[in-house]
Amino acid sequence: MGAVNIIRLVESLPWNPSRPRWPQKRNLERIDRVILHQSLGHADTSGNRDVYGINNYHISPGNHISAGGCPHICYHWVLDDDGAIYQCNELTDVVWHCKGQNARSIGVMLVGDFAGPGHAGGDPTTAQEQAFFALAEHLMETLGLGPDGFFCHADFGKPACPGYTAYGWIEKMRG
Repeated sequence: MGAVNIIRLVESLPWNPSRPRWPQKRNLERIDRVILHQSLGHADTSGNRDVYGINNYHISPGNHISAGGCPHICYHWVLDDDGAIYQCNELTDVVWHCKGQNARSIGVMLVGDFAGPGHAGGDPTTAQEQAFFALAEHLMETLGLGPDGFFCHADFGKPACPGYTAYGWIEKMRG
């Protein structure tokens, strides 16, 4: 595989000043799955829907995850609609992306609002699809995972997430 162009934002994205940084850590050997999500159009108060706006939304009080705001963006990786791959948290950080799965999984989020069961929306971009498969290959090499280690948030109780198209990517990987 060629080198994956990863833009590291772990330290440059703002953290919630009212919360400690991710208090829970883990060894990489604990990670046995990657879970794919969509942003569903979440944005900060200025309407920014990119990685920065989603981070600001997550660290602000009253978001859909935590009334007091989260410590940081709740995904390890964000794939923007132009195909940019952002690393937002360390792989050893236990972030709050999928209830009941956080200690053992990596969260990957696609920026966008995509059609899925009971939810209207569009489709991810071709650039996001290419970025996802490049990142998946990178994570398989880095973590020793096989294709059966990739899931969607829909597999854990959120039927519309990450949408029909992205769910198809996971099915394609699994063969």
